[in-house]
Amino acid sequence: MKLVGLIVLILFFMAGCSKSPEPEDSIVKVISSCSSSDIIIKDIKGRKRADGFMQAQVSGENKSGTYQVLEYRIVWFDKDGFKIESILSKWNTVPAYAKQPFYINATSPDTKATTFRLYIKKEKEVICEEQYDGH
Repeated sequence: MKLVGLIVLILFFMAGCSKSPEPEDSIVKVISSCSSSDIIIKDIKGRKRADGFMQAQVSGENKSGTYQVLEYRIVWFDKDGFKIESILSKWNTVPAYAKQPFYINATSPDTKATTFRLYIKKEKEVICEEQYDGH
């Protein structure tokens, strides 16, 4: 009986992780697969600014009743998929207050950036590893 319950739970979780189709010109990527039990990544936005730099914004929510400090890192890539080396790609912290939304904002180190990869973790647990593909 426990095995059947586990299989149903796994199937339910897998169905909840699917992404909905988005228009090809959309710059917003809603990420449903990037979550833990209490930290949820709601969406990731990316855009090119008028000065040529790329801007990233991530919004999430701390569903738990406790304050947490999250670590995040954004790695930027050029149009050919090559990583743009920068000291800005280091691990940073963001506060996640109990039962509150949180936001991460970042700007690319170079105007050649067209995509980025986001990493978020708490206490050695990877919460999100998602790439924004520029569309």
